[in-house]
Amino acid sequence: MMQFTDTLIESYEKHAYQRESSTTDEFKERERSEFLKLLKEEKRRTILEIGCGPGQDAQFFQSQGFQVLAVDNAPTMVKFTAEKGVTAQALDCYDLDQIDETFDAVYTLNCLLHIPKKDIGHIFSLIVTRLNGNGLMYLGLWGGENFEGILERDTYEPKRFFSFWEPEKLLEVVQQSFRLEYYRKLNPRDGVTFNSIIARKR
Repeated sequence: MMQFTDTLIESYEKHAYQRESSTTDEFKERERSEFLKLLKEEKRRTILEIGCGPGQDAQFFQSQGFQVLAVDNAPTMVKFTAEKGVTAQALDCYDLDQIDETFDAVYTLNCLLHIPKKDIGHIFSLIVTRLNGNGLMYLGLWGGENFEGILERDTYEPKRFFSFWEPEKLLEVVQQSFRLEYYRKLNPRDGVTFNSIIARKR
């Protein structure tokens, strides 16, 4: 278990500066604004971002008036996020129970695609415990196929572990812990699927 996490951290540490200088895809910004709209409609105030990377999204939500806590297991990513003025801490999503506060919303983009399928239900249950009543989760994940393992075509070194879900199966698993509010299947590039989900704590 720790072995796949350690490799993942090593990989993201190596690519932290590259990710810090990259810009956000337009389609991700569009989906983020869908979530923002709902948060504002419901007068939400606090957000936990899981797998914040260098902190662009966390900074965006903070600029919109939200109180944000951003977590990532790669120390350099946490450093970049903190430098943007966002409260950030080094934490793995397996350790979410170490956070003692709850939030109106959770935002997690392309982080949970590194979680083994057998563990995803457990991670969702940890997320549920960090949400206030009726709280919302945004979940963005690559993958339209059924795959689990080290991705040989990965350009990162060391190559990363991925879990890709067929959309129907992913939605089924999400709905074991949450009520589905929004789903959009996007194809930003040929042959590539991105799942955009907003779900609510039951």
